[in-house]
Amino acid sequence: MKRKAPRKALAMTVETLVTAGASSSAPNEDVLLVSGHVYGVFDGGRSGAIASEVFGDRTRAPLAELCQEANRRIGEARAQDGAQAGSAAAVVRVAKDTFEWVMVGRSRVVVVRADGSFERLAPEDEHVLSGEPSAEAFVRAGEHKLAGVRHLLLFTDGLAASGADEAMEGLVGRFLDGGLTAARQGAQEADVAAVAISFLPPNPVARKRISKVPRRILTGGAKRSSGVPSRRRRSRFP
Repeated sequence: MKRKAPRKALAMTVETLVTAGASSSAPNEDVLLVSGHVYGVFDGGRSGAIASEVFGDRTRAPLAELCQEANRRIGEARAQDGAQAGSAAAVVRVAKDTFEWVMVGRSRVVVVRADGSFERLAPEDEHVLSGEPSAEAFVRAGEHKLAGVRHLLLFTDGLAASGADEAMEGLVGRFLDGGLTAARQGAQEADVAAVAISFLPPNPVARKRISKVPRRILTGGAKRSSGVPSRRRRSRFP
């Protein structure tokens, strides 16, 4: 009987960026999460920290379920401590062939393919994890194949205040040229939390063919950062 060749490991690098706006003296209210193969960004100060703790503590539960738990805990904290803002969120869990994703509000997940094309998994809106049961109706979640995916970009709206096609094309182009630090150019006034997950082609020749020209394509939907503005790490699935 003919045996299948063993599958090669999925190699990837991770770059993170978390920084306060240049004109602000207040602490950064955007939160970054890297826990195992779960990556997330949250915009909402204390509420964002609560949400990141939920996703960081339970890295194997469905992400949509964790959004519900985060919303509940935010509600409990608001009841105890008084008024506080809710939190936007964008989280992915990466596996060998797919990634699971969840989004709330204006934090975003953008898929960049090897040919330079990109897509947003869902349109942004103004809803957040507010602690109210009604907030759960605005959670968008799904699963996406990794075939053809070169980068996953997760970021709060401080990196791209506008979701217009031209603004997103500019952001993706700057990222392809110089990573998250370059992508942040033009957004110096706002708090930012961002993660870039880059998947390395096994064939060195294929790596040379990766386009650096962004093209939009149409679509239908814990351990936190140490605070160092930008850093990269390598990860490999067995």
